[in-house]
Amino acid sequence: MEYIIGAGAILESGDRATITPATLHARVDPALAGRVAVAAVDFESTSAGSLRRLLVLVQGWDAAAFRSSVIQGLLERRECELADVFEVLAQAANVREVHLFAHWLPDEATCARLAGLGISLVAHPLESIEAAALVCGQRCRRWHAA
Repeated sequence: MEYIIGAGAILESGDRATITPATLHARVDPALAGRVAVAAVDFESTSAGSLRRLLVLVQGWDAAAFRSSVIQGLLERRECELADVFEVLAQAANVREVHLFAHWLPDEATCARLAGLGISLVAHPLESIEAAALVCGQRCRRWHAA
């Protein structure tokens, strides 16, 4: 097995929107691990409409690089839709592909906007992550595919 390991942040939407630095170690198939440069992971939601927390990360980056490139880019925009988040993430890492691990798919408008920017969205079922350790602040959370 191989891992996706990178620095990132948990983005929380709503009135109390927050950005919390995080690190993810996710065990996936070796062929998949080699393809993922940037990823977004939703461990909780069953639909895009119920999305409240999204983990975004760049594989191989440290917290300082992620903060200065991605978090700063999101803060400069002040308000972001899902396509904005994926755009900032892809541009910061200088890639044209974002991998989404979730139980849902983005709507057509989000996909069309990304395609217009030359960014491909590659969707994977959340179960593609066999196990994960998420560290943010003082908390550590482990997840195993059912």
